[in-house]
Amino acid sequence: MRTIWKWALDVQDVCTIRMPMSASLLTVAVQDGAPCIWALVDPAQPSRERRIRIYGTGHSINEPGRYIGTFQLLGGTLVFHVFDGGEVLS
Repeated sequence: MRTIWKWALDVQDVCTIRMPMSASLLTVAVQDGAPCIWALVDPAQPSRERRIRIYGTGHSINEPGRYIGTFQLLGGTLVFHVFDGGEVLS
């Protein structure tokens, strides 16, 4: 059975989040002042680390991956764009 899980994001160039394999990233938004990402997951799947890339408006973008969404902080003063960087292969 699949379900939706949430993770808080640190505002940095690359976040690494441990989530079940083949999780489908759904959206990003600010909740209670903190950026969060939601994904549709199968909790029975083994977990892997996944890269989430965050770029500020006007910043250079290298290897963006699939676009997930945009969030704003400080009343829209800071605008960030979130991309799926894929599973971390070991």
